[in-house]
Amino acid sequence: MTRPLLFMTLATSLAACGVNEPETPPSAPSAVAPAASPAVATPAYVGRWAATPALCSDGAWTFRHDGLSTAGEVSCRFDGVAALDEGYEIAATCTAQAPPQTHRLHLSFTAAGETMNIRGGPFDDPPPLSRCP
Repeated sequence: MTRPLLFMTLATSLAACGVNEPETPPSAPSAVAPAASPAVATPAYVGRWAATPALCSDGAWTFRHDGLSTAGEVSCRFDGVAALDEGYEIAATCTAQAPPQTHRLHLSFTAAGETMNIRGGPFDDPPPLSRCP
């Protein structure tokens, strides 16, 4: 009686491991939508910025991930953006009352990220800009 019991135990163990199961065909694609890919982080400079809160309504600079425009008729297309520890270095093509010219912009932020300083580009001496609400 020990042998039949041993044989039954061994057969059950092998079946549980899937040894005796026939191969199953690949299943059809699931109707469930794939998980969304992680969102790309929005650069810290994206948004509306102005020299004073009063200028937010009609004198703000608008920064997009791929460019900027000012209330003073300057517009830039960002050709390349490099994130740095203190901000960003941007290769840009800007138009400011002249044919487009290439520039290098450097954006840096205060610790809280609510004030942005700009160096370079077609700007003579821009004031620090504060984020508009």
